[in-house]
Amino acid sequence: MQDTRSGAGVGAGKGSCGSLMEIGFVVLSHNQPQQVARLVRTLSRLYDAPPIACHHDTSQSPIDPGLFPSNARFVAPTIRTGWGKWSIVEAGLAGLRLLYDKADPDWFFLLSGADYPIAPASRVRTELAQATVQALIDYRHPGSDAATAAAQFGPRNPSLGHFEAPGNREMLRARYKGAQAWFPGLRRTPVGGLRLGRYTLHLPFENPFHPFDADFPCFCGDQWFAGSRESARALLNPTPRELRLRRYLSTRAVPDECYYQTVLCNRPELTAGRDSRRYTRWNGGGAHPAQLTLADLDPAFASGAWFARKFAPDDPALDRVDEVLGAPVA
Repeated sequence: MQDTRSGAGVGAGKGSCGSLMEIGFVVLSHNQPQQVARLVRTLSRLYDAPPIACHHDTSQSPIDPGLFPSNARFVAPTIRTGWGKWSIVEAGLAGLRLLYDKADPDWFFLLSGADYPIAPASRVRTELAQATVQALIDYRHPGSDAATAAAQFGPRNPSLGHFEAPGNREMLRARYKGAQAWFPGLRRTPVGGLRLGRYTLHLPFENPFHPFDADFPCFCGDQWFAGSRESARALLNPTPRELRLRRYLSTRAVPDECYYQTVLCNRPELTAGRDSRRYTRWNGGGAHPAQLTLADLDPAFASGAWFARKFAPDDPALDRVDEVLGAPVA
């Protein structure tokens, strides 16, 4: 893997055959179906009815595909997902397979239902046309500080510095490479009931059976990324070593912040840039970014990011973004 960053030139946004670059989308969601529908309709207007593959976990909330434009398809049957579980990766890969089974876009974006575009499609296409990489994904080695990661891999997305905070660095090392012990216990469900779960005890030494080594190092970072057609092929055609990685991460917490990075950053035929072009606002900790409001839009637009997260359903900020991008709600 060569570590570099995508260029931002003034090309014509053409695909590999000289036609207009086609961009596809994989959308993961589990609630707020109206918000998901708004996102898909906006993407459809901005990107000229692009191919969109949706995985909506219908075990958590129903969704009516009939309310979506015809360029959007839905994974069926859906996978029951849960935050921080391997099922999130399974859902993302299922959406990616559906996308490329039905279309062949030059690039794809993995989005959540609470994401929203904040840049014109023409600018996204222009900058992607000048990219010297095959993936735009936040990544680092677990345990790396900001200076070390920047020296090794180049500049990162400025929104994602929390991954390199001291406490988070140690958490990432323990999460993906450390030894663990599990104990059964009861956990509350979202509706107030109880379910059997497990508690994880992190042990003060490295797991001797992890799949990483000098030829296949561990990488981690933010889940939401963009990839080229070549990146999609890599993710959809795992090597034996990557299948072993799947088995290993299926028992670890938050595998969605390790699997994509480790696969894409270890494929010799691919290059990756660390600036994922996503705008988020973190408040110094916690598992989720803050909800964006009207007050966040000026810095979001000024950041050069292409997408932002996360927004509350029907927040006035979404109407303002539509006005700026010229994509009024249908």
